[in-house]
Amino acid sequence: MVTPRTSVHLPRPEDHHLKPDHPLWPKLWRQINDPPAEIHVQGNPAVLNEPCIAIVGTRRATSRGLAVARAIAAELAAHGWVIVSGLALGIDGEAHRGALAVQGRSVGIMATGIDRMYPSAHRNLRGKLAVDGCCLTEYSPGTPPLQYHFPQRNRLIAGLTRGVIVVEAPKKSGAMLTAMLALDYNREVFAVPGPVDLDTSRGCHHLLREGAHLLESVDDVTRVLGRPDPLREMKTNIPEPIHHSAARWIMDRLDLEGVSRDSLRERWPGTEESWQEGLLALELAGLIRRLPGGRLARRIWSG
Repeated sequence: MVTPRTSVHLPRPEDHHLKPDHPLWPKLWRQINDPPAEIHVQGNPAVLNEPCIAIVGTRRATSRGLAVARAIAAELAAHGWVIVSGLALGIDGEAHRGALAVQGRSVGIMATGIDRMYPSAHRNLRGKLAVDGCCLTEYSPGTPPLQYHFPQRNRLIAGLTRGVIVVEAPKKSGAMLTAMLALDYNREVFAVPGPVDLDTSRGCHHLLREGAHLLESVDDVTRVLGRPDPLREMKTNIPEPIHHSAARWIMDRLDLEGVSRDSLRERWPGTEESWQEGLLALELAGLIRRLPGGRLARRIWSG
C-alpha cells in the first residue's frame, strides 16, 4: 500500500462532476465493459471527447526515455492529439510536459481523490494541466493513493484513447497492464524499442514481438491512426531541433564520415539530460545517422 502521508491535500474540490448521461462524458468509455460510474474533473472536460492518445512508461526511466517521451508528446500535441497519461513520475510526467511545452492539451488521470495530489512533486504540473486540459479521477474526494487504485486507473487511460504508446517499461509493470487493456478495448498499441541490456526495454520488446506497432517517429502513429484534427494541426510550433543548444553543438562537430559518439559525449559541457534531448531531436528530425562502431554522422538530407 502506498502511504497516504505522501499525498498532498489541495484546497479546491472538483470543478465538474460527470456521470454517463452527461453530454461531455467520454464517448470512447461507452465502448468498454468496465467504465467508471462517475468522474470528478478539474479543468476543461470537453477535451475528453477530442482525439486522445496515451503515452505511458516506467517511473524509473532513463534520460533517453524521458527525452523520447517528451519529444513524442510535443510533436503529437502539436499535430492535434490530446496527450493522456497517469501523472506519475518518470515517463508519465514527461509526456504531460511535452504536450504543455508546445501549448498542447493533456489529460492526467489520477488514482486519488480530486482534492489530493500524488506524487506531491507534480503539484505544479497538475495545475498547468487544469489550464490546458484537465485532471480527472473516479475516486471520491479524500481518497488516498492506495496501491490497487493504480491498475484500476490504467483502464481509464486505455479506454479514453485511440492508442497507447509505451516508451520504456519492464515486462511486469503498470504501463504493460495499460497496453494489455488497450488491446482488450480494441485500441492500437505502439512501442518504442530500446537498448537490449536494459530492463526498461523488455516490456516494449515483448509488445513488439506480440505485434505492437514499432514507433520510430510520429509518422508511425499517423500511418495507423491518421491525423486527429486537420483544422487544429500545427497551430502550435515545435522548435526546430537545430535551435536546441545541444543539437546545435552536436551538429557543428559532425561530418559525413562519422564521429565517435562517446568522444562527443565526453566533450559536451552540459548536462546528460540536455545531451539526450539534443541527440533525440536530431534523430527525430532525420538529421543524423548512426554508423557501426558507435559513430554519428550527418545526413545529406533529412528523412
